[in-house]
Amino acid sequence: MAERFYFDIENGAESIRDAEGVEADSFEHALEEARSVIREMAAELAAADPDETWTLIVRDASGSLVGRLPIKT
Repeated sequence: MAERFYFDIENGAESIRDAEGVEADSFEHALEEARSVIREMAAELAAADPDETWTLIVRDASGSLVGRLPIKT
C-alpha cells in the first residue's frame, strides 16, 4: 500500500513546506524521489545563494520526520 511523503526544504532561517507530497510504495522509494528532488533543486538553490546550506526534510503522512538529506551541487 502506498504512503504519502512530503519534501520540505530548509536552511536554518527559512523553511518551505511541501503541502502536496508524493505517493510512494515504501520509505526507500520515497528516498529515491527525494534524491530526484535534490538533483532538480541543487543548481537552482546554489545559483540563488551559493553560500547558503539547504536540507531536504522528508515527512510521512502524520507529519513525522523520517529523513534529512543535504542539498549539494
